[in-house]
Amino acid sequence: MGDHSGLHMSKDFQRALLSSMLDQAGTCGSSLNSSDTESDSDRKPGVAGDGDTKATSEVSSAPIDPKEYGMSLGYKQLYSGKEDRHGRYVWVCELPKDIGEPAENAESEKWAIILRHNQADCAALDRHSELKDVLGDVLADYPGVALELKRLEFDGRFEPLVHCWPALREAIAKLEHSAEQADADTELKTRLEHAKLLDNIMIKEFSEIAETMVDLKGNGVITYDHLWTIFEPGALVHSSIDNQDRAFRLHSSRYGKDAQGSPVFSLSCVFVDFDGQRFETQKHSLRIESFEGHRQTQNLRVFPIDFHDGEEEIKSKLKARGDKFEALAGTHYCNYNGVGWTPGQQPGTRDKFNVTGRIVIDGHGYNRYKPNHGIYLAALNAQIAQNVVRGATADANRRFGIPAYATFDFSDTGGMPCDGFFESEPSEGERQALTEDQKIIATPFVRGYSLRLKEWLNFFANSVSEIVFNEDAFASLELPDNQKELILGFTLANQVQRNRFDDAIAGKGRGTILLLSGPPGVGKTLTAESVAEKMRVPLFAMAAGDLGLGPKDVETELQNILDMCARWGAVALLDEADVFLEARNNHELERNKLVSIFLRVLEYYEGIMFLTSNRTSSFDRAFESRIHISLQYKDLEAKARKAIWQTFLDKHNAAQAVAREQPAARPLAGAAKLYAAQSTTAASSKALDAQKEEEKQQGEDLQPHKISAGDLKKLASLPINGRQIKNFLKMAQLLAAHRKEALAYGHVEDVVEATQHLHKATQASDEAVSNVYS
Repeated sequence: MGDHSGLHMSKDFQRALLSSMLDQAGTCGSSLNSSDTESDSDRKPGVAGDGDTKATSEVSSAPIDPKEYGMSLGYKQLYSGKEDRHGRYVWVCELPKDIGEPAENAESEKWAIILRHNQADCAALDRHSELKDVLGDVLADYPGVALELKRLEFDGRFEPLVHCWPALREAIAKLEHSAEQADADTELKTRLEHAKLLDNIMIKEFSEIAETMVDLKGNGVITYDHLWTIFEPGALVHSSIDNQDRAFRLHSSRYGKDAQGSPVFSLSCVFVDFDGQRFETQKHSLRIESFEGHRQTQNLRVFPIDFHDGEEEIKSKLKARGDKFEALAGTHYCNYNGVGWTPGQQPGTRDKFNVTGRIVIDGHGYNRYKPNHGIYLAALNAQIAQNVVRGATADANRRFGIPAYATFDFSDTGGMPCDGFFESEPSEGERQALTEDQKIIATPFVRGYSLRLKEWLNFFANSVSEIVFNEDAFASLELPDNQKELILGFTLANQVQRNRFDDAIAGKGRGTILLLSGPPGVGKTLTAESVAEKMRVPLFAMAAGDLGLGPKDVETELQNILDMCARWGAVALLDEADVFLEARNNHELERNKLVSIFLRVLEYYEGIMFLTSNRTSSFDRAFESRIHISLQYKDLEAKARKAIWQTFLDKHNAAQAVAREQPAARPLAGAAKLYAAQSTTAASSKALDAQKEEEKQQGEDLQPHKISAGDLKKLASLPINGRQIKNFLKMAQLLAAHRKEALAYGHVEDVVEATQHLHKATQASDEAVSNVYS
């Protein structure tokens, strides 16, 4: 974000500066004091100091030559008298006890510097001509300072001059070096004299503050009244927000009051964010409540990062997070385990969610599908933005790290995209890379969509991880080989040749729709899941209940979901789609609307969609031309059931092997050890024996299953579907763990017998329905 070496003072440099200031304060102070007592004949012509009575008493209202403005080497002190009827101070030469004659006139214009003092102990400094170039370099782009004005005023604590004092000293040193040259002109020497004069004034007025600053900084403490001295514009500040280390670039600070009228020190900062198109800066406000006495600087809610004991470590940590933030710009299919949040109804609140599973990082989509909470960082004035590399820092701004335009004008964009439309998303190669400093102040959040919660959320970048895909998922499908080849061939070809084939109407008929029908538990849903896993793309699974109730809500939600799926190249799965596919009639007008909406949306869908159903006989005939592949799944045969049993038993053994690697995580063993440690010697011996027996039993239930090939054949003969096989085996595992035994055929048999009544009742119901329709 820029070079700050000209602004920030190291501790060694601060001590050297203080020593220099104190040395010069004695010399300058005596010089200035002596000038008050010098006779008019002793004083050098054109030089006036503090308390120059001749210069201030014998005033003239006659106008002076404009060439003389600011050319008298010295400074003029004016004091505020009473306010006039317009509320303006009447400036006089001496601290008035009552109203005096105005002292600000044509004669006062000739002084290089005018110091104004009012009765509220506040001062202002007017900068005249010869200091213009010097201060122009020293205070370049300091927030709130307009150097182009004829009269430059500094109020109160002179923060810009105090913060930039080291830069003023550097400018004086350069002028001195130039003035030593044989060909140095008079104008250069005059500029040097005026710069030294300002430096002398700074020493006289602020040497005590400088001494206090160095003392406070050296001891790592600060007072509320001196907070302004450590918060310099452009400084890198640290805070902890959402239990996350954060760094910001300080833009400006001020003392004020909060909504309750309590005094606070407010800081306007910026950080780097991503709005879906580009990296940009985003504003953020921080504040420190008033406090009494001294406080450790590191204990403040926000403090300059160079006060942090582990400054380099924290910067390294923030940079690593910034690297990840930059890498996650754009659209990415990832895994997540952590907290996600979205802005709450009340300002400043957040609705939080526990998120586990797969997500899609998509900042552009977040703005598009959640516009009320969108992030729009583009400059409102596009003409300015065209000529500036976004995120770059202009040379003139390097001291304060201020971007060259737009975002430091803290005007509110109203949460709207530039010109009201969404820009196209740039490719990764077109995106401006972040600098090292920009990575440090990058936000810890990325925006995206939780596929499980069906919510657009903010995610912590450090909780995002890569997906470990199940390479064997599709191969384990119990389908005829020709069907598997057909499904995979169509879907993969659609992924490669996406959008090549089009209808006579643009955007129509580009998608691939597959209908999977058949009884429950035969692999319809698993087929869609396995295809998405094989293609390594998101699976957007939805049911009728996820789309709302009314036809309008269903249309909006369905259209958004399918747009998202097409955008991500995802596989859409509408499970139990019968409510949308069933034939229309003259009696159910609302359902007829749903069918019509679904027909129209399917026509314009550009991705891959799986529909699953149990009742194809009642479908509306209009769907026949919109479905590209229709596959009928039959009840599982013994061979297929055996393969499914074997697959789940293999997974059981793999899980047991992992559990055996982590015996210390077993809570019962830990309890026995704790009991043994707390018991007497005799009791401890018994406890240890009990612990050994317990561990022996626990070790048994972590062993591989004991289901033989003959047992597997018996299980395959059971007339159940794949989902029931998974449920039976899951219950059997829990039963075996309870008995502290290895999984065996007996456990499965006990579970089947205990739940057989439900299976028989369901089977009888299916047979009755079949008889009705036969």
